Amino acid sequence: MRDDTYELTLLYDFFGELLTDTQREYFEYYFSDDLSLSEISELTGVTRQAVRAVLQRAQALLRQYEEKTGVVARFREIGRRVGELQGKLEKLAENVDGGARSLVEEISAGLEELKG
Repeated sequence: MRDDTYELTLLYDFFGELLTDTQREYFEYYFSDDLSLSEISELTGVTRQAVRAVLQRAQALLRQYEEKTGVVARFREIGRRVGELQGKLEKLAENVDGGARSLVEEISAGLEELKG
């Protein structure tokens, strides 16, 4: 169930608030706190199978939200494009000076801010 942990945690960062309280709780126990299904079961007082079902439903919902919105894909694409533009700006900065150079540095800083 943890094969795509990075992908799921990224989806959770974007869409976690759309899950139920229980789904968020179990998701965080499992993916953030690294608890096993049995440990979550003991902690919450439900069966291991119930924990698994809640986690599977939460994962399915997160994937559905991404399929419908494409938000994470756009986020990744923006990050990729910002990186490309920063590379081009670095090349440009090597060939300019004075006011143009400070403008290039300002644009580069703005792109870095967008990238996060």
